[in-house]
Amino acid sequence: MKQSLEFILKLLFVAFLFCLLFSYAMFQGGFVSWFLFYAFLPFLVYMTGILLYPMTSWKVERKLSKRVATGGESVEVEVNIKRRFPFPVYYCVLEEYLPHSLKDRDTHLEKFRDMSEEETVKEPRLIKHVTFPWFKRNIRFRYTLDKVPRGEHELKALRVKTGDFFGFVKKEHVFMSENKLLVFPYKRPVKMKESVYSFEQGASPSFKLNEKNTNIVTGVREYIPGDRFAWVDWKTTAKKGEMMTKEFEQEKSVDMLVILNAVYHPSMHSVSFEGAVEFTASLLDELQKSTSHLAYMTLGDERSYFPLQKNSTHQQMIQAHLAKVRAVGRVPFAQQLERERTRLPSGMIGMVVSPLLDESISQSLVKLAKKSKRLVFFYIKSHKTMEFQDHQHIKQLKNQGVHVQVISEEQLIQKEFEVNT
Repeated sequence: MKQSLEFILKLLFVAFLFCLLFSYAMFQGGFVSWFLFYAFLPFLVYMTGILLYPMTSWKVERKLSKRVATGGESVEVEVNIKRRFPFPVYYCVLEEYLPHSLKDRDTHLEKFRDMSEEETVKEPRLIKHVTFPWFKRNIRFRYTLDKVPRGEHELKALRVKTGDFFGFVKKEHVFMSENKLLVFPYKRPVKMKESVYSFEQGASPSFKLNEKNTNIVTGVREYIPGDRFAWVDWKTTAKKGEMMTKEFEQEKSVDMLVILNAVYHPSMHSVSFEGAVEFTASLLDELQKSTSHLAYMTLGDERSYFPLQKNSTHQQMIQAHLAKVRAVGRVPFAQQLERERTRLPSGMIGMVVSPLLDESISQSLVKLAKKSKRLVFFYIKSHKTMEFQDHQHIKQLKNQGVHVQVISEEQLIQKEFEVNT
């Protein structure tokens, strides 16, 4: 209704200009008045043609140089507009409707230099291109999305504006063209000074989490890609009709669970949460090289649980989840962690990554530590925003047997993480 009304008003405006110039030439008479009328007549005809020209018949196609990227990379975008009738179009203004998720810029390590400043990663993006196609049937333009942030971004719409030479008549149309871009978190190597596992019989740590003690077989399990051929239990495989692998004592004792706090809190900085996600992705990538039984869990708006398997498809599912995860949720993290504690088996090695620490979270971690073989808490926090209460909670956790590692901007700006576990 609104578009039809605008079209009628613009058409009446052109008709008014025509009647005004014609009336002036008729009543004034003379060479000058008629010259002005005939000189301006082509422009009036062009205005009418612009109004009647159907822009809705144009076909818009957008192509991305890559559909999957890593945070901080650049993506080339090509927009191709095809039109059937070569009507002379004086100018076109092409503007992308960028989603809110692309308003930020990922500067890799530089964004962590001042974690207390939210505005360091917020830079406005404006994709606007002016072209003069005239009789061209194909209109193309390219642009670059640089420093793309982590997340799933959807490019849905493109607005095209055109008009006459003097700007009396303007016309625009929004074309829907959907493209998705998935940006994984930026990962770095993680150097672990100590192992998170030690044998129950001794206190010395073992750095070879995936080395099997083949002398003590405790059971069988389904075959996982990456298992040795010598571990296959052929008798059980023949009975069940599927590949089964021997399960060893050490294999059962290296069960690990990594938990990420993705619950929104007003005091949580977005840069700290990005650091938590990147560290979690890097930690999982490192741990899955050294242990077989590893699981990952996100507690936020909803519970997401992934038992990590050594195949590329399952790992991509976890990375895709980490790419999309946002700090949302109404149920406090401490309450969700307390609920999960009752479900988890005893004797697991737990790792909790969180950009927030308060009294309730501290109490939940202490209870979880009593049920776990070992609990490591990674606190993603800027040194500038550390308060007295933070140091008190950290001291309390250490006294209760929780190993605490503060990941600040000093560690986040390095090319590799170095942690004590």
